[in-house]
Amino acid sequence: MFADLLLPMFDDEYYPDILVAEVKQLVEQFGKKIAKGNLSETEVYALAQLTVVELNKMKPQFEDLDSSLDDTAADYIAEAMMMVAQDHGYMDLEMEELVSNREW
Repeated sequence: MFADLLLPMFDDEYYPDILVAEVKQLVEQFGKKIAKGNLSETEVYALAQLTVVELNKMKPQFEDLDSSLDDTAADYIAEAMMMVAQDHGYMDLEMEELVSNREW
């Protein structure tokens, strides 16, 4: 889908590549779910929230590797989810709303 999705996180040694790859996979799965058809904004946000639930579960993994899902990571992830959503025609979404249920 996007070869450079989350590239800033991959380039930053603070974030473990193995975990960033998992985050990327979750964002790509979100993209596959919203690619299936004409969803309402509410449905897209609901799918985004399910993705963020899975990301929330990764917080301890980042901490175990002396990293974290910090505000910078939140921005990168929100931007990646927004790019994926826009690529599928959802142009009027609020980026912060996509990750509104984040716990990091």
